[in-house]
Amino acid sequence: MKRKMFTIGGSALMIGLLATGSQLRAAEAPFYEGKTLRFLIASGPGGGTDTAGRLVARYLPKYLPGSPKIIIQNMGGGGGTIANNYFVSEVKPDGLTIMQDSSSSVASFVRGGPAIKYDPRKFKIIGGVARPGTLLMIRNDARPRFTNKSAKPVVVGDTDGIRNWIAMTVWGAEYLGWNLRWIYGYPGSRELQLAIRQGEIDIWATQNAKLVKDLQREGVVQIIGTEEDQRREDFPDAPTFLELLGAKKPTGLSWQAYQAWAGAPELDKYLVAPEGMADHLVKQLREAFTKVMKDPEVDKEGDKFFGDGWRAIGAEKLDAVIRDHIAIPKEAKDYITKLRNKYNLPVGDAKS
Repeated sequence: MKRKMFTIGGSALMIGLLATGSQLRAAEAPFYEGKTLRFLIASGPGGGTDTAGRLVARYLPKYLPGSPKIIIQNMGGGGGTIANNYFVSEVKPDGLTIMQDSSSSVASFVRGGPAIKYDPRKFKIIGGVARPGTLLMIRNDARPRFTNKSAKPVVVGDTDGIRNWIAMTVWGAEYLGWNLRWIYGYPGSRELQLAIRQGEIDIWATQNAKLVKDLQREGVVQIIGTEEDQRREDFPDAPTFLELLGAKKPTGLSWQAYQAWAGAPELDKYLVAPEGMADHLVKQLREAFTKVMKDPEVDKEGDKFFGDGWRAIGAEKLDAVIRDHIAIPKEAKDYITKLRNKYNLPVGDAKS
């Protein structure tokens, strides 16, 4: 009897040890092991936001503990508004959904209006990519009309009329006499590239070196300039917007408003997690993102699509840039609204 009781007790102890071992192994397993991470992209396919997002998504499982599967979902529209509103209202902070965002959603937030249901300052920043400055292009056959106010206006095409590079065209019209009119409503970069190729629009801008070089190679466009303070290394003949302005560069409130609309160069494409996501998961994502950006293959792919000079931006820096951009003075916002009204561009409600 004693031997039987010992055998039963020994078996119970063994079962308990095995169970404890299983629990420990389960506790040690990475959170993302065996899971699927949804990667939401706040734009349509084919543009810079999509390209940056897919580049990160392709390599993220390599460096994220647990190597989850990645499902990409594009959600374009409204300068990032549709995706951001969805991210706030529908996405749970369970670590299984992140979003590739861009400066356009910050611009939409600053512009304000009843459609804006999100606040970029509340998201958990994972990291970002800053590409070289936007290249403003014009069709070769439209160049003679560019500064000729007696000619048919040159058509600027955009998705929503509020993107950062649009500031160059507005200040160009205001201070350099550019003969422009604006149309917007295109779904994304793919459609805009087709539109300028076919002559449906005359001016468009992108930071994507490959798209620009394709259009140049086809003999469709020439570059007007770039928005950065320094010329791009891969397009050394393209003057900066400051060079184009020259002595006509405005000062005071006007230039403050321009900088507020054009945005900081660090604020380009960035990855976010929803408010409320556990800090340890955000930390894992940030560390994985940092490793992705140091991968030689990512560097090679980035050069191919973005051109030389693109760089990774850390979460802390991006968070500060977003907050500074949103905190522009009301006077600067009012000046932007004034010019948008003057040139028939979309105007939202003021937002503090």
